[in-house]
Amino acid sequence: MRQHKAMFQYVEEILYSYDRKKGDKSKNKIAYDRYQHTLRVYHWMLRITNELKDDTLDLESLKIATIFHDAGYGSPDRDKPHGQVSSAICRDYLERRQYPPEKIDFICYLIEEHSNKKLFYESRTPIELVVLMEADMLDDTGAMGIILDSWIASKDENATFESVCRHFEKYTYRHMKQMEFVTAPGRRFWHEKRKLVYEFLRQYRRDLGDMR
Repeated sequence: MRQHKAMFQYVEEILYSYDRKKGDKSKNKIAYDRYQHTLRVYHWMLRITNELKDDTLDLESLKIATIFHDAGYGSPDRDKPHGQVSSAICRDYLERRQYPPEKIDFICYLIEEHSNKKLFYESRTPIELVVLMEADMLDDTGAMGIILDSWIASKDENATFESVCRHFEKYTYRHMKQMEFVTAPGRRFWHEKRKLVYEFLRQYRRDLGDMR
């Protein structure tokens, strides 16, 4: 992280320049910290790549793309997908620092497509994009997902234990049930989180009197 300190600071300033309470639509009830999310995704990316041992991986480009992947949330431009806005922010930053054009194009491709789940399982998808997607999804899931869903659902003025459970089933549980990962380390992390989520929901339903 030290070698990219200036990039982190740049993105931090962008993301903290707007009202965090507005956030994105899925988390608009809470003061979600998009910069802290970026740091967590970066650490998940490192965990995956440290185990992946892929000599073809362009780790430097992946690191930069991870740092900038959500920078667009700090932009007042809400008419475009955040990946597209994030990509433009990164391109401007790198061009002003005279990065090689082909590197800039690849990094910006990773950023712009990181939410495009249609590419996740395609064999031609670059491993860098797969890892960025996996790292992004590993955040706010598992234990984090349990807390996040409870946090959001509790903001409802009529919140109950049952309504929190329904929210959890609709978001974290359904998301983790539907998704499968591609890389070996990613799958292992995902299955660990899924096991926790399944057991939590089983016990929560039991505590609510569900006889299933």
